[in-house]
Amino acid sequence: MRLLFLVVVWLLSPRAAAQPELPPIGSLGERTLLMWGGGRTREEAESVLSSYQERAESWARVVELGPGFPRILEGSEVPGLRPGTYVVVLGVCDRASGTELAKVFKALEPLATTRWVMWEEGEPRACPSMAPGWSLGGSARVWAKGGSLAATLFRSIEGEGAGARHGWLLVLGLLGKEDVTTTVVEPPEEGVSSEAKRLKGGRNEVVLEEWLKDPTCDTGPRAELHARTWTFSALKGELVTKQVKKPLRHEDCAREPGD
Repeated sequence: MRLLFLVVVWLLSPRAAAQPELPPIGSLGERTLLMWGGGRTREEAESVLSSYQERAESWARVVELGPGFPRILEGSEVPGLRPGTYVVVLGVCDRASGTELAKVFKALEPLATTRWVMWEEGEPRACPSMAPGWSLGGSARVWAKGGSLAATLFRSIEGEGAGARHGWLLVLGLLGKEDVTTTVVEPPEEGVSSEAKRLKGGRNEVVLEEWLKDPTCDTGPRAELHARTWTFSALKGELVTKQVKKPLRHEDCAREPGD
């Protein structure tokens, strides 16, 4: 069940200001807690954790959690959380890293949040990270009947210059009132270079624009550059996908980019 909204509001309400007695000064450090959600009982938090683990299979090769995470914490274990609540924690970061990684999880789950807490220095505090070669390329969210459609774009690049190979992965979440349906979209062609140029939200639809090289410079002196536009929308609780591809130009593989 999608209890995240009520739980997050409750966790961050003024009443949440009540904190347990702090351990001795010098044993704690200020850290950013990345939270997926939680509940008023451990059972509710375990349900949220199971939901995360199921959905995270879609982005497991792009976003990596540190050892020991995700994990459930009870509020009294961490100064800065409300005692008696249970939260699903994805990692513990310094301020700069926490700000950047929060953008990723907020894009994947709009109700994911962060909390500035005091963390016991002897406790594991691994911060999530992007897999080598991958970066967050943007996000968009549009309203759909009965919920919303959230899109999170990840970009990858291998190599440099004219031979650089681009790739992307798009995670689409159809967020309903009670559940979430996750779909992963990637370039369907094998052995091509595909650069995601722009992701945007329109009127009840998400649009992805990409440039596709097929064949690439790996296979000949000239590459064929195509433009392709993907459109995603939700109809009666189902994801609808459309794509339009058209040629743009030829590229001389011997010429450096920008020449």
